Amino acid sequence: MTLRLALKEWNVVCEAIGQGRQIVLARKGGISEPEGEFELPKNQFWLYPTFFHEAAAKLNQQGIELLDAHPEFNQPPASSHALLSLVCEVVASVYLQDERQLVALAPEQILNEEALSLRFHYRQPGLHALVIRAYVASTPATLRPTEAMAGCKSWVELEAPLPTGSLQPVISDDEFERRKNLLLSSLEA
Repeated sequence: MTLRLALKEWNVVCEAIGQGRQIVLARKGGISEPEGEFELPKNQFWLYPTFFHEAAAKLNQQGIELLDAHPEFNQPPASSHALLSLVCEVVASVYLQDERQLVALAPEQILNEEALSLRFHYRQPGLHALVIRAYVASTPATLRPTEAMAGCKSWVELEAPLPTGSLQPVISDDEFERRKNLLLSSLEA
């Protein structure tokens, strides 16, 4: 399989996903998004790890522990290249219109309550919750970022499709189904 699309996400969040600690992404459109609103152009994509200098203030305890275990995430990368090793598939997308729904996201992601609330209220109330199934690619790709990939945008169209090789799920099928169903039922409650 090859993929040409990548979603930019903090490297500490990518690590949480790669370790199976996170199965949901809370997204709001970035400054460079069309009309400032998040869109889901495809259901499968690479995760493109990025640096964000204020990450610690936006993380819950589990996220802070991950950041402490990876001090390299606290500074800009030494190389201009990014390693793409995780492929995500969106298995459910829920648009949250009630801030009380954010509580259901807490066990399945590493942002703190304040960060989720800020995202929810940015520009106008609402937030996209993407339930993702993560896979480790047997053929990680090295990406050299271009000027077109820079800026506050969610999606990056790669210059060419990158092969993934075979994909191994980060979490077992049974465990993922259990967590996904619990999360989705909590969002509906």
